[in-house]
Amino acid sequence: MPKTKLAVNWIEDKQPVQQGIYLVAVRYQTGFGAYDVVAWDGEQWQLDASINVVGWIVFDDFLKNLDISWPVSDQKGDAAFKARYEADKDNFKPDEFVEVE
Repeated sequence: MPKTKLAVNWIEDKQPVQQGIYLVAVRYQTGFGAYDVVAWDGEQWQLDASINVVGWIVFDDFLKNLDISWPVSDQKGDAAFKARYEADKDNFKPDEFVEVE
């Protein structure tokens, strides 16, 4: 797969305001740096205190910049979901929708 360069406007030297999932650039005590997806609980990063977050962006903002194909092996599941949706979309009642995390 060819590499694609993606410019990221990292937020540095301040913490997020809201709880959530973030794409972060981290620096380990060894000097090694890496990217990771980490939760912010509103007060601290949910990772070992020895790991230094040097930059972050909202993960959803990162995903909005990508157009990634879905795994081919699961496309039959996608087709089955679409068929069920098409068959029952007129009976959908928004007040019956429940989101589960």
